[in-house]
Order: sequence, then structure tokens, then C-alpha cells
Amino acid sequence: MQEGIEQYIMEVVPSSECEAKGVDSFVALGDEGYEHSVAEEVEAPVVLDDGKEGYVDFDLSQYIGGGVVEPTLGMEFTSEDDARNFYNAYAKQTGFSIRVNSYYRSKKDNSIISREFCCSKEGFRRERHAKKDSGEDAKRRRARALTREGCKALMTVRRRDCGRWYVAKLEKNHNHELVTPAMRHFLRSHKQEFAPEKSCSNSFSSPGLSLDAPVDVLTDCSSFGKMEFAVQSNVNYIGRGRLSTFGIDAQSLLGFFKIMQASDPAFYYAIQVDEEERLSSVFWVDTRSRIAYNCFSDVVAFDTTYQVNQYKMPFATFTGVNHHKHSVLFGCALLADETESTFSWLFTTWLEAMSGRQPGLIITDYDPAISRAVQQVFPQSSHRYCKWHIISKMPKELGHVYSVTPRTFQVEFDRCINKSETPDAFESTWQMLLDKYNLRGNDWLQSLYIDRKLWVPVYMRDTFFAGMYAAQRSGSVNSLFDGYVNSGTTLQDFAEQYEKALDERYEKEAKAEFETFYTKPVLKTPLPVEKQGADIYTRNMFTIFQDEVFESLLFAVKLSAEDGGTSTYEVSRFDEEHKMYVVAFNIAEQLASCSCKMFEFEGILCRHVLAVFKATNVFTLPQCYILKRWTRNAKEEVMLDLLPCVELQANSQKGRNLQYNILYQEAIKCAEEGMASDQIFKVALNALREARVKIVGAKRNAMKSMPQN
Repeated sequence: MQEGIEQYIMEVVPSSECEAKGVDSFVALGDEGYEHSVAEEVEAPVVLDDGKEGYVDFDLSQYIGGGVVEPTLGMEFTSEDDARNFYNAYAKQTGFSIRVNSYYRSKKDNSIISREFCCSKEGFRRERHAKKDSGEDAKRRRARALTREGCKALMTVRRRDCGRWYVAKLEKNHNHELVTPAMRHFLRSHKQEFAPEKSCSNSFSSPGLSLDAPVDVLTDCSSFGKMEFAVQSNVNYIGRGRLSTFGIDAQSLLGFFKIMQASDPAFYYAIQVDEEERLSSVFWVDTRSRIAYNCFSDVVAFDTTYQVNQYKMPFATFTGVNHHKHSVLFGCALLADETESTFSWLFTTWLEAMSGRQPGLIITDYDPAISRAVQQVFPQSSHRYCKWHIISKMPKELGHVYSVTPRTFQVEFDRCINKSETPDAFESTWQMLLDKYNLRGNDWLQSLYIDRKLWVPVYMRDTFFAGMYAAQRSGSVNSLFDGYVNSGTTLQDFAEQYEKALDERYEKEAKAEFETFYTKPVLKTPLPVEKQGADIYTRNMFTIFQDEVFESLLFAVKLSAEDGGTSTYEVSRFDEEHKMYVVAFNIAEQLASCSCKMFEFEGILCRHVLAVFKATNVFTLPQCYILKRWTRNAKEEVMLDLLPCVELQANSQKGRNLQYNILYQEAIKCAEEGMASDQIFKVALNALREARVKIVGAKRNAMKSMPQN
């Protein structure tokens, strides 16, 4: 069928009576947009001309999708549009975007007789587009990323006298990486409205697996035995009851979990039952979240925010931050209550799902029950409290102060918490607030003061928060599920909305990956350190680093002391000499520390250290100041770092879980790369099959060598 279509559409042997005439005139189109120097941008889906005598109308994109047909010199098309559509479909399958670059016209009738289609990365951005700004405009506006790299790939077609078009010039090689199948829909000539496939939660109404049918299978929960939940006709809203009260809740959730496991074998869930063996709390996590945790387990936020947002049933989440500084989900739970025993069960279950890998730092609400459970289950983790949650409780805990002087107290309290630059400054301001508003007898404030080193910024500058502390709420459940879940959401709808929210989150990450790997940022300085940052960091993290590099040029550096191999510098802006930062730098060991503690807190080197580096002729970042979790290859590098840990735990269940996660991620990469074309698919499939044969053979040999009982 494919060969027939190919012969039907394209004739690669030119006809002698259909020779192309000489070119009479040339027209190069000018630019139409700020970013792209183009004549015409191919953005519409592939659509062929119809009504061609002797040719049928068909969807060329589907044809190309069945297998990449390489363009060749002499290949013929019925029209210019057919040629463009073919090249665009070929580009989509190969992994690049195209545009219409230039054309020739005939002097006889002014009709187009030659057209060039090129890779969208052809040429370079023209300087006249780089609008010069100064002052505040330059700070507010960031130049668009560079998409052109001088790529020479193109296909030129010319028209014969008979009206058919043939490939007269062809260059297939690109000077840049081609995008993976997962990112092709971001390419401009293939861009279309993103419509993710229906998630498994949308399949509840499918035959044979209905939410209205009894579910008696509890995978991954064998310790709880076999349970059956009867069907009930009433509709339960999250805001109206607990899981242990309504069988329909268990029915809906377990149906959701069963469908999730059908499409995701590594999907993990567990249940907690009450004294009457009724389901009371549930926890679940999918494979994508487990893999993300393997890469970004250094900072985790545990949140039960939705209980204070008019939810009667606590919806708890574990979240973190990926290398694009986007929130990522590490697991969810619906809880029967907020007691220490429930939190201990949840933390223990979550830790088991994560192969026993404890978080480096866990951020929680300021709650005694949570704190005790954290100490019990995460003894190796640092524990800090969420400042946003603490402040959100103040109207309740300090109602009388808020009712009398709400605005004044908030401003002064914020200044005390966020503006104190030293512990002594915080101490004096705190005591002043207690006296001014007569709060010395408030037990809640007294408790906060005792734990001040676990939530007040000035005491935590040496703690790495991955940026979650500065914008705490953005890392919480609110940003992940707001707009998808509300107090009127049924548990059946909740499952579907949960999937939609995560699909949007993963699409956002895919977009960030595309921008990181397929475009280049515009540099603001000629400094080598900025170019280095552009090459190693993800786009979002480079934006932060670039600001630090640019601002470092505004600082004066003064040597104030020397002690052995360590020099101490005073760093201040030229227009703010009174505000000084202290940087200690050992040039031999390439180690520096700044009083602002930005690197310790966020993992990006600050402008003050960068100013010292420039003053001491250190033009690139030392390796110790490149945090792997912020780099474009963070996932691959982190997984390599996990291998020694896997070997140490090889004989334990935790080690086997970690091994599974690593193998699963590698298999996903093979699947993504193997979709590029029919040929690459066959290569990937054969490689995987060969690998499986080798694995099975090694397994059999290992079993034979085991001693017989």
C-alpha cells in the first residue's frame, strides 16, 4: 500500500517534455516578524490541493506518519502546495520546523516557477531586529530567545512546463539537534492546539470497568486482605463526609486506581482501614512522580492546604521542584483525619513507595502532629516549617490584634520576619512587637519563637530550599490543582481532574525542555561565565543566573583582609556604597562564600561572588558551583549518581524498587527516541528485544548457578 501511494504521488524520473525553463527573475522576501526573518511561515496542518486530474485527495501527513519518506533529487509533485506539505510532514517526522524562504518569478506571466523551503533555523537574526533599550526598559524586557543557527538544510522545487514541480536542490544535513517526538508539536510549522489524549480517568465509563461495578481487587495492599465495597446510589461530595462513611467513595477511588495500574504497571497505591475494616485513608503515586523524586528528592513540601480551603477531607500532597523550577508532584493522599498516627502511616507508606530514599529537606505546616510524625519517619531529613502557612494562621491565633490594627501589625510583622538581616535584628524587633501589641502572653507566638530557627529566614540562609521558600505557595497543592478541584468536586470527578492537572503540568515541563534545547538565549554581556551558564543551565535557571551576571557589573570590589590563602572582599553597588556584602574567596581552592548566602539557599551563585570572580580573573564557574539539579541534563546526571546507592541496597526491597525506577526511566527514553521514524522504530525494537533476550539468558544462568536445596 505504501509503495503504491508513493508511486501514485511522486514520479522521480523527469519527463523530457516537462523540462523547467530558465529562471527570469528572483525575489527574496523580507521579514514579517521581529524574531523570524521569513517570507512565509508554515503553521497550518497539511492540506493538499484537491481536484487534480489523475490524482486523489489524501492526507499526506498520515502517509508520512506511517513511515518517513526521504526527499530525493528529481522527486515530483502535482503542485507547489504538495511539495510544501510533503517537506513539512517530512520535517515533523524528522524533528525540525520549516518555512518558505525565497522564490523565483517568470518574466512572461509573473508566476512563481521556483520555491525554496528551508529549515526554520536557517540564517541568523538580523541586528536591526535587536532593538536597543536602556534604563528601566532594558531591565523589564528580555530579548527573545535565538532560534536561528545558520542551518543549511533545504529543499528547492521548480516548475516544469507541464505544471508539475520537481526537487531541484536538496540538503538534508542540519547543524543542530533535532527535537524528540514528545516536543514536535512545539515546532512552529507543526504547532497546533494541544489536546492531550483522554487520560485513564476518562475511561471510567468504558465497558467492563465501571465505577458502578463492585471492586474487589486491592493491588499493592495485600496486608489489608481482600475487601469488597457495595454499590450505593447516593452521590458523595468531598465537602460532605469521610471515606469511611460512604462506600461509593471507595468504589470510585479503587476503580480509578485499577485503571491507573492497567496503563502504568508501576503505579503504587495503599489504603489505611479503621477498626471496622472500612477504608479510611488512601495514598497513591504514579511512575512519573516516582522517577521525578529520584531526581529531585533534595527538597520536598508536604501540604494539607485544601483542608483550610473549605475542604472537609484533607487532601495531602508531596511536592518538589524540578530543574526548570516547576512544581512537581511526588504523591497524593486523601486522609481520614490529621492525627499523628495517620500522618505516620502516610509518611511510612510514601517512603516505601520512594524506595526508602529520605528527602534532604521536608517543609511542612506548623503542626505538632506532623512534626512528631516527621521526627519518627524521617530522622535523616532536615525539617523546616512553611512560613506562608504560619502567616495564614495569624488572623485566627491573633484575632484581637487583627481586629484592632490589622494593616499596621501585618506590615510590622512582615518587616520583622522578612527584613531582618541578622539574628540580633530579628530578636530586638520581635521583642518590640510583643511589647507594643501586648502579646507576651500568647502561647502560639511563644511556641513560634522557640522554633524560630525552623521558619524565620535569617536563621535558614544556610539551608537549601530550591527556591520553594521564597514563593512557598507556588510550590504547594494550590498551584497544581487550582482550577481543577473545588469543594463541590465528587470523588469520581476528582480522579479525572487530577489527571488533567498533571497532564498540564507535564506539558509545561515538555515546553520548558523544548525552549531549553531548541532555542538559545540572547546574551547580555561578553563574559565567558554567562556563555557557560547558557550552555549548562535550563532556560528558566539561566534567566536567574543571567540576571546575577548582569548585575555583578554594577558592583565595586575592595580587598579588606587576607588570612593565609583566603582573601576577604567588601562588595557594594556603585550607587549603594552603604549596603555592603562580604565575600571570602580562596583562589587556590576556588572556594567562595558570600554573606548573602544565595548559593546555599537557592543553588545559584550570587552577583557578589561573580563580581569577585571577575575582579580576580576567574572567568568561568568552578565545578563545585554548578548544581546538577539545575542543569539541562539534570535527570540523566542524577540517575548516574544513584547507581552506587543501588549497588549498596541491591539485596533489599528498597534497592529493587530503585532499580525498577531506573530501568523504567531508561525504557521510556528508548520509546521516545524510537518513535522518530519507521527505521529508528525498528532499530529500537530490535535493540530492546535483544536486550530482553540477554537479560533472560543472564537470569537463567544465575538461577542455574544457585545452589540446589
